[in-house]
Amino acid sequence: MAKDTKERILLAALEMFSRNGYAGTNIRELTASLGLGKSSMYRHFESKEEIWNALLDEMSAYYEQRFGSPEHMPPVPDSAEDLTAMTMRLVDFTVRDEKAVMTRKLLTIEQFRDDRARDLATKHFLTGLTKMFTGIFAGMMDRGLVRRDDPEMLAFAYTAPISALIRLCDREPDRTARAMEQAEAFSRHFMKVYGQCAPLPDPPKDPAGIVVRGLEEGETDQALRFVWRVFTEYESPDYGPEGTAEFRKCLDDRGWLAGIRYYGAFDGDTLAGVLGIREERRHIVFFFVDGAYQRRGIGTKLFRRVLEDNPGRTITLNAAPYGLPFYRKLGLRATDGEQTVNGIRFTPMEYAPGPDRAGDPLR
Repeated sequence: MAKDTKERILLAALEMFSRNGYAGTNIRELTASLGLGKSSMYRHFESKEEIWNALLDEMSAYYEQRFGSPEHMPPVPDSAEDLTAMTMRLVDFTVRDEKAVMTRKLLTIEQFRDDRARDLATKHFLTGLTKMFTGIFAGMMDRGLVRRDDPEMLAFAYTAPISALIRLCDREPDRTARAMEQAEAFSRHFMKVYGQCAPLPDPPKDPAGIVVRGLEEGETDQALRFVWRVFTEYESPDYGPEGTAEFRKCLDDRGWLAGIRYYGAFDGDTLAGVLGIREERRHIVFFFVDGAYQRRGIGTKLFRRVLEDNPGRTITLNAAPYGLPFYRKLGLRATDGEQTVNGIRFTPMEYAPGPDRAGDPLR
């Protein structure tokens, strides 16, 4: 209970500091917003300054865990498309995560008053980002994916425009969707200029040998175990404890699972991908490909099979942050902004057949 109260205090402080600044935040108003007395507050923090420092500690750790840092590098991308997908996951977190947005506003307000806020703003807005992508581009050069150049200069050239678009989202939230499209377009343009072709490393087997078929009733438990394993590896970090627990609860709820049609992608006897769709609504509820088989066209093959079984029908899904770039590539379009329900973050999307899909990669 004490830990919960402390976390509530820090969250309320983050909201007030990001809105009113340090000087404009009153301890009495902070305690009142939580239904606490001053004595309760002081059992956890001796002063507003102690709350401030504890908040900076917590948000630095929160940001580093979910975004990365020079000390906690994300994996080096395997392709230009992989770089764009990774970049858009980071951008999506940065502009959609409420704590990240409030922390950025807080640092922007307080960087001219507080030395620690100044140092963190410099790290998160410039130096840390540049160092992280310096390592990423150096690794991509070693793999033959980016032409040899000064990796630090490439990192600076790559991150500066995207950072500017993120700050635009802070100032004008109604331009977020367009800014994210520009960030993705810039990433692809950057790799057209600086990238070079290199073979993908050691594909498991020829993707043409992958067989996609509907699963039998006795195979659904295997499919659900597969879904949980891949989810915890790739999507759980975007959801946190609440969203992960909610997803696990869905997998254990036989009533919720009723009515789902399962498709599997098989490499021999190995299950490489699973797609689950509610047939009556044409709504995809599961769409996962094993990490060892990603970027091999297997997800496209699964989705194509669903379209073949539902000719002329609109297909919908709720896209997790990790999968957004892939779903856009398939031709799905967002029908609303990102939402969060019970800790699960998603963007509603649809694939609607029609004459306007002339450039569709699945036509």
